[in-house]
Amino acid sequence: MFTKEEWKSNLVGCMEILLFMPVGVGRFKSSRSAAIKSFIVPIALLPILLTVMVAMSAGFSVGILLSLHMIRIVLAAVLFFAVVYFLSKQFERQEHFYKFVNVVNWSNIPGVLLTLPILGALVLGYDMTALESYAVFITIVGYIYSAFILTHCFRLPWEMGGFIAIVGLEIDQNLLDVTVYIRDLIAV
Repeated sequence: MFTKEEWKSNLVGCMEILLFMPVGVGRFKSSRSAAIKSFIVPIALLPILLTVMVAMSAGFSVGILLSLHMIRIVLAAVLFFAVVYFLSKQFERQEHFYKFVNVVNWSNIPGVLLTLPILGALVLGYDMTALESYAVFITIVGYIYSAFILTHCFRLPWEMGGFIAIVGLEIDQNLLDVTVYIRDLIAV
């Protein structure tokens, strides 16, 4: 598990990244063990994310939605990390890959905090269509932070960090389109 110092350092790093402070990226460890251990964070936060995704797709079987979104999330993460590793190897920056994995996994905490208004609206019974624009906003902000993290983890020009983040966006959006298509196909 994480030590008290790791919790403190990584949470402070997350908050500094939210403020676009490059020093936030430097707070994370760049070791294989830290990167592997950091997967605990997104796994622990997965139920909250899946709850929001299922709520945004009301009217379909919860089991089907959970299965499809779980597969999509895992596949998107694997593809994104594979693309980032491939590109980091091309730029001879693969020594920073473990730090990147660590930072990205911990940055799920601020991402989930941004989804809390959607979860609150769900609990209070508000119309979810009113929050779709907020969901788009969260998505865009998430990719802006991804570009920032990529730029500062790998010490790349910001244009390249933005490009890699857009590749991640394309992976996720295409997999979301496939997920919605399969969901609609199964529901018929």
